[in-house]
Amino acid sequence: IIIKILQPTWRLGLWLALSLAFFVTFFRGLYPYFLSMLSPTHVFEQGQVWTWGVLLLCLIWLYIKRKEIWMAMGRGTQAIFILLGLTLIAASVLLIKPASLDFSVFQMLLTSLGLFVILFGRAAKLPAIFLTVYAFAISFPVLVRMFVEDSYSKTATVPLVGLLSGLGYPIHNQGQWLHITTQSGGYITTLLTAACAGTESMAIFVALFVLMMLDKPLPPKRAAGLFAFGVLGTWLQNLVRLSFLTLGAYYLGDIPWTAHRYIIYVMFPLWYFIFAYVYLEQTRFSLARGKRRSLIYQPPRMERV
Repeated sequence: IIIKILQPTWRLGLWLALSLAFFVTFFRGLYPYFLSMLSPTHVFEQGQVWTWGVLLLCLIWLYIKRKEIWMAMGRGTQAIFILLGLTLIAASVLLIKPASLDFSVFQMLLTSLGLFVILFGRAAKLPAIFLTVYAFAISFPVLVRMFVEDSYSKTATVPLVGLLSGLGYPIHNQGQWLHITTQSGGYITTLLTAACAGTESMAIFVALFVLMMLDKPLPPKRAAGLFAFGVLGTWLQNLVRLSFLTLGAYYLGDIPWTAHRYIIYVMFPLWYFIFAYVYLEQTRFSLARGKRRSLIYQPPRMERV
């Protein structure tokens, strides 16, 4: 009853105060690690650009949808949402054991979402979707590594070896291990993991696709076709990246780790720029088609008797 009486502005202030209190009480020990997570060395060399990037995009989309959320915040809450919010808080504080600092950030955000659900009920729908997008982006690579590491890595290893050996390059593989005889007669053996096969870029693509669908939705069939095109394109750009690195190893010897890490920061944005252009063209086409249909259809006139 007290929650329903409070105006949305007061409830928003209460949510901020409670979130801060929970952070200080349960997550105080994580603060020094967050500073290191934001350092350029950790962000770029440890591959954290994508996870922080997705979180930033989710926050931007949240700001874009602020008017829609604010309107829903005025509708109050119900007992079922209070129970749901308490469940989310309990799961975050008591049950979830973070596997990495990324999951610690998710744990803090989940606690804050639980408080938001308690205070605003249905208004938490969009924040919950955005948090789910972030959770997928950080958990997909971990789940692949835990359950289908070998199978996923083969989606890159097998076509890579088939392509380059078919072009006459001395390369073969044994499972995830890649063996290259260099131009100078040297021998390089490297492990091609699921991460090398592009789990992070695939997770980022899916997350960005969902965000674009929330902002500029497409008809289901057209969205499914574009999603399949995007997954295939993301896989292909990973194959091109690995081919480039492998050819570099053949001609130049060992490729420095910096090249292996930083080349994705160039290739994936270029690829997604192309995909975003195609996606936006499809939204314009769908919008124009809808307008033409509305102009063609004329509702029947009612004549007076």
